Amino acid sequence: MLRSLILSAAMLVAAPQLAAAQSKQPPCPTSRKIAWTDCDGSYTYDDWSTYVGGFKDDKRHGQGAMVYPDGQKYVGGFKFDRRDGPGVYTSPNGNRWAGEFRDDQPNGRGVLTDKDGKVLKAGVWKKGVFVEDAQNAAK
Repeated sequence: MLRSLILSAAMLVAAPQLAAAQSKQPPCPTSRKIAWTDCDGSYTYDDWSTYVGGFKDDKRHGQGAMVYPDGQKYVGGFKFDRRDGPGVYTSPNGNRWAGEFRDDQPNGRGVLTDKDGKVLKAGVWKKGVFVEDAQNAAK
């Protein structure tokens, strides 16, 4: 079970890049005075974080990637500016969480690994809190 969970997490890493490459949305307008909706674009925020991906109603929406100046990264799904769906979050220290997100936090099955790829936790999260390990979740 743990092996299949790790394999699923690896697939989550590749899925957003593949989806972005196959996007059929037009590029966003060059002006930010026009609402960006149903388009793909790139935007650098005031704190120097950068987002590349889909937009809807001027919000990050669809597949995308967010990179922060402190080294945090997220690649995966967004829903109206919040992480939602399958994704991979990398912390500044190199730890990675690959799994499901809802309302901007880990929610569902996922795997937490350290910077060397060692599994720290694998199982189920609810509202950002680890609640059940993979072996118990499989029973």
